[in-house]
Amino acid sequence: MKHLYIIILLLTAPFLSIGQESMTLEKALSIGLENNYGIKIADMSIQIAENNNSWARAGKYPTIDLSGSFSNNLVNENNPASFLQGVYYSGGLGANVDANWVVYNGGRIRLNKDQLERSVDQQRLNKATDINQLFRTIYQQYYEVVFQQEQLEVLNQLLALSQDRLAYEETKRAFGSSNAYNLIQFETSVLADTNSIITQKQNVDVAKRTLYNTLDIAGYEDYIFEERLSITQEPIDAEKLKSLMSEENYTIKSLEMIAAINRLNTGIAKAATKPVVSINGGVGFTENGFKFFADDPNSGDPFPFVFGNRITGNINAVVSYNLFDGGVRKTDIQNAELQEQIDQLSIVEAKAELNNQLDILIGNYQNQLALLDIADRQVQLANSNLEITEERFKSGVLTSLDYRNVQNQYLNAAFGKVGAIYSLLVTKSEIDFLVGIFGE
Repeated sequence: MKHLYIIILLLTAPFLSIGQESMTLEKALSIGLENNYGIKIADMSIQIAENNNSWARAGKYPTIDLSGSFSNNLVNENNPASFLQGVYYSGGLGANVDANWVVYNGGRIRLNKDQLERSVDQQRLNKATDINQLFRTIYQQYYEVVFQQEQLEVLNQLLALSQDRLAYEETKRAFGSSNAYNLIQFETSVLADTNSIITQKQNVDVAKRTLYNTLDIAGYEDYIFEERLSITQEPIDAEKLKSLMSEENYTIKSLEMIAAINRLNTGIAKAATKPVVSINGGVGFTENGFKFFADDPNSGDPFPFVFGNRITGNINAVVSYNLFDGGVRKTDIQNAELQEQIDQLSIVEAKAELNNQLDILIGNYQNQLALLDIADRQVQLANSNLEITEERFKSGVLTSLDYRNVQNQYLNAAFGKVGAIYSLLVTKSEIDFLVGIFGE
């Protein structure tokens, strides 16, 4: 029997907390926000969009190009029609500066800039959406750990009762008032409870590892989760939540962002029907060299190396207007306007669906509050029944099997209560996620 107690002690002893760090929900959210790779990528995407958000990329400013050339030609001319006969060299070194500036293009420059600004807003919205989803995941996984620990605590209480009953039976047997049958029944109960605790500890460990993986914590650190499952019964104002959801829900925000971008696309399609006015110009300089490899027939001296230069400049205004394209621009405008209507219908449809989801969640929350009240009452009754059964068992009215049945009733009631609290926490987190509170 001593060996049985040693095994139970080793398997059920709580983890040492010396030197361990406590994990809270706030800390988990902070670590997750700092370590999550998706959030880091979102920050970089925002930076890229901000870098692109410039008037230069929108096409407002002129473009200036500098080009240079260096040419060398050696010719042996044997064409009788040419006034030059023989070998000669010609070459040149030149540079040109060319500029082009779109003065007017139907307002597309302003629309392009608006698109770039919307791109920044969209990336920021993507980050906020990711944070909203990440916080919901961390919140639920954190309370999954607490929930599993609560179940472990219930099993530890049950084991303590079984151990007390076993010790009581051993004392009775020492005085000859018990028998081997009752003793075996309680030893079996102790072993069964111990087995359940071992399994539940594994459940706790899995829940912790799942959370740590989401938090991107390197390795495995066994934080202490000191929080207990509890719920504050807050009144639910459905109309207030729906109003808040219409402003903060990230699905609606994303659809409204898409609608805004598509409105700009409509403007760009209409701008294509207007003329484009541009100015272009340039300045060039070229230094040329020429050498004829022959003697001057008049003087008999070799022809000298001759240099010359050339400076050019030009400025032009160009107006272009597409008179006919087969109706493509007209079709593009019609399609863009139809897309705007589709966007608005999508928003209305999404709001209706989200309101329905919120109504369901609120109904579930109210029902779960009622179930929690019932579960709490069941625990009270099971605890009272356990106390009464213990007294009746000691007096010999009930058997060890009767006592075990009452123990199981208490276990089920206690599990039901912690399960009801956990379900309420999860449902509340789903409401907050749907409304968009987590991303704030």
